[in-house]
Amino acid sequence: MSEKMMPREKALEYGISSLNNNELLALIIKSAYKDRTVFELADDVIDQANGFKNLLSLTYYEELTSIKGIKKAKAMEILAILEISKRLSKVDHISEAMLANPSKAVEWLRFTLGHSKQEEFLVVYLNTRNAVLKSEVLYKGNKHSANVSIDEVLRNALLINASYILVAHNHPSGDVKPSSADIELTEKLCDACNTIGIPLLDHIIVSKSGYFSFRNHSML
Repeated sequence: MSEKMMPREKALEYGISSLNNNELLALIIKSAYKDRTVFELADDVIDQANGFKNLLSLTYYEELTSIKGIKKAKAMEILAILEISKRLSKVDHISEAMLANPSKAVEWLRFTLGHSKQEEFLVVYLNTRNAVLKSEVLYKGNKHSANVSIDEVLRNALLINASYILVAHNHPSGDVKPSSADIELTEKLCDACNTIGIPLLDHIIVSKSGYFSFRNHSML
């Protein structure tokens, strides 16, 4: 690639959206390393994540510094950009319109939770119009499970006068089929929600590439 078509110059002339995936990463990496071009380093980062769409799964700088030519400082810059991307899509920004569109809600949940290497349990509290009152990741567990307190979920719902509850968690393994523990938790949570008059709208399990809705499978 000629000097005038390097990523920075190309972005300045045609706009940042004109850059392809490799060029975007090359713009962040900035410099080559010995016999490795900046574009080859960008390809190495993409390969480390098993594809560009999985970049958010990179959460430890050791994953990046294992690439010859990516030092700690550069690794932290890349991770910072990925973390900004995650935070910009946090549940605080989920809209009523997104919740009204199941595919949009699932897309957001997969983006928010699907790349985590540990299991996370997310609770979204809604009012009578399905607008978000509050949302939070209540628990982060190991790669296999996350301990959830139903009492805490209900207590928080009552404190903010929620009308509905939506819960979701991720399966780091990629298999979104609910475990027996997931099914038991959902049944108990649904019964408890009905007891206090705050229905459970759905429990959604997500991974990087799929999802499972308890409501869609008539399990609520």
